[in-house]
Amino acid sequence: MPYLMLYGRGWTQRWQIDDDALDSISAAITRVGHHETGHLPIIDPGSGEPTTLVVAWQHVAAAVLLGVDRTEHADHPVVGSAGQYP
Repeated sequence: MPYLMLYGRGWTQRWQIDDDALDSISAAITRVGHHETGHLPIIDPGSGEPTTLVVAWQHVAAAVLLGVDRTEHADHPVVGSAGQYP
């Protein structure tokens, strides 16, 4: 199962995501560093149930998707990583 990693100044978060959410999350991480919020579908680590993570993108320095089968998502240009610091 894939994971979303979010990195900020002095913090790191890892969130498990469903394969069905890859495209929407991949598109959303292009907002890293912008002054807006986003809503991401994640898997709650305690219950294993789907839930929503609200992200303040201006506090995220970089984001990466881990455990993604790139052959299935090769046509999506941002699957993998995005960040404010290239």
